[in-house]
Amino acid sequence: MSKKDFYQTKSVHMAVQTAELNLLGYGLDQELSLSCSLMNISRGNCIVKIRPLGLKEVYDIGVLDISIDRPVMKADISLNSLKFDELCRLMMKDANRPVTVIMLLDMPLSINLAGDLLIDTAANLKILDLSWIIPLK
Repeated sequence: MSKKDFYQTKSVHMAVQTAELNLLGYGLDQELSLSCSLMNISRGNCIVKIRPLGLKEVYDIGVLDISIDRPVMKADISLNSLKFDELCRLMMKDANRPVTVIMLLDMPLSINLAGDLLIDTAANLKILDLSWIIPLK
């Protein structure tokens, strides 16, 4: 396959399969744990951990780790407490289709027309922005 058969994208689209609110330790620290299937990359999943921060502004949203050995990505994300609470509330609604999350990355990924990710080494990419599509009915 030649390089022209690949396109560059800075976004990863995921469908949330499961969502759990974890209360950690004696302090009951909250963590939203999402198990997601990849939509614009074939044959992969992503484990997303979202934690609230008390700060009004969160400048580093998080990182996406892409393994070279397995088709499983891991994302660690920080949201301010108000946004975290709002996201948890919105995700509790019953809907007939999954919530979608779109991560905007600092570096492009190479994907072929079949959706295969071209990667030579493990990657640790900065997440610049998050968008959510939450079905209301």
